Amino acid sequence: MTAETAEKRATPTAATLAKIDAWMQRLADETDRAAQSAELTRYLTTLSRFYTYSARNCILIAVQRPDATRVAGYRAWQALGRQVKKGAKGIAILCPAPITAKTDDGEAITVALHFRTGYVFDVADTEGGDLPEVTVHAVTGARYGALLRQLVGVAERGGLRVRFLHRLPDDANGMSYGDGRIDLCANRPDGNMCKTLIHEIAHERLHGVTERATFTTRQLECQAEAVAYGVCQALAVPCPNTPTYLALYRIDRATLAANLDAIRAGVAALIQEITPTPQGRDAEDIAA
Repeated sequence: MTAETAEKRATPTAATLAKIDAWMQRLADETDRAAQSAELTRYLTTLSRFYTYSARNCILIAVQRPDATRVAGYRAWQALGRQVKKGAKGIAILCPAPITAKTDDGEAITVALHFRTGYVFDVADTEGGDLPEVTVHAVTGARYGALLRQLVGVAERGGLRVRFLHRLPDDANGMSYGDGRIDLCANRPDGNMCKTLIHEIAHERLHGVTERATFTTRQLECQAEAVAYGVCQALAVPCPNTPTYLALYRIDRATLAANLDAIRAGVAALIQEITPTPQGRDAEDIAA
């Protein structure tokens, strides 16, 4: 293969870019619908009621209740339809108690910041209605095991190291670190792991240590998840969880459009690597 032929194959054609743009328009529509769904709205409303930890309070909670998962105050649990169990022991935290004064113009200002002891309770110490969860759809099928092995090969040929672990921090599906390491949760369905691995490969290709320090989380996740979605469209892998994933990160149509150049390049490059273009055929034929 000549250098000219290699460069031609590496450059996506107009038809390939048109396909990618159409996939991104579809993804934007699906993400809009997910963001407006009653399920996601209720889930995000619930999240907003949970206590936001400061670094100091994280230490206090970890020392007193290392197995705590979701904590909130007594009244916050009541607002969520749950009641703290009788006899439950609260977790002591520090709550800001500002001391205010008024200026000559009558404006209230903070003159000192003191802290008082407050208490939160873990979900295990409450009872009542179920908390809302976002539905996670399984992608199953006999062909996904072979595809997953192929994707691992693509990653490893590109210098990445893929590990399958029983569990990841925060019960994540996958993680990458910007230094060539990718970890996948091994107890997910093969189809879900295929999409997750493509997502993490995209992170590693697009987001090294420098980018991860300078890009926003929304930008990082927008690019990686949209690349994974586009590649999965080419491979006929369903992505039922992607619109909700993007909506949870507050990624909308405008954010997708702002990152379209990086998404296009990432999708086109990975399609070529996963399904190398046979002589005489264009990449869009592979992705049809």
